[in-house]
Amino acid sequence: MRQLIYKTFSKLFYYPDTEIAELLKKGVISEFLSELNLTDSSIDEFNEYLRTFEDGNLLLEDLQIEYTGLFITAFPEVPAPIFGSFYFERELIGESTERIIEFYEKYDFHVSEEISEPPDHFAVELEFVFRMIENQIPVENQTLFVKEKILSWAEKFAEKIRVSAKTPFYPFLINTTINYLKEDLSQIEIIKSGAEL
Repeated sequence: MRQLIYKTFSKLFYYPDTEIAELLKKGVISEFLSELNLTDSSIDEFNEYLRTFEDGNLLLEDLQIEYTGLFITAFPEVPAPIFGSFYFERELIGESTERIIEFYEKYDFHVSEEISEPPDHFAVELEFVFRMIENQIPVENQTLFVKEKILSWAEKFAEKIRVSAKTPFYPFLINTTINYLKEDLSQIEIIKSGAEL
């Protein structure tokens, strides 16, 4: 289940495509997120936003506009850069990116050449955790990556999204993702301590 959750969150933070729009329009993603029991009242606003679109194409267009405006290009600057090095060095491909690449290479993970995103893109980092789970990398290594490489900048990223978003989609998504990451770490710590859930 953890593997599917990380994969889903990763997919939701890449540039929106037809597949994601269709899953959102059909309610599959909302149901999936609700089952995580991490959501708050903002899921109602999230679902209401999704219901305002007559079909998946209109939803896709709106999501792409929002994604572009938040994470790719906007004047005078991108409101919520979606890569970690911005939050550490205020630049793309900084020293922190090099450390991420070293971490990836240690586990033989390479960002596909088909993906034009930098290695410290939020979605790529989430996908890396998915790959670690898939390849049965020890859970200690997974949690180390989540703590040190994702959560170390995720809250600052989330705040920029909350301030700049024009729809409830990405604020809800980033809040739910961060809540899940923290809950996942907490559950792993409980299991490691030998306590029963």
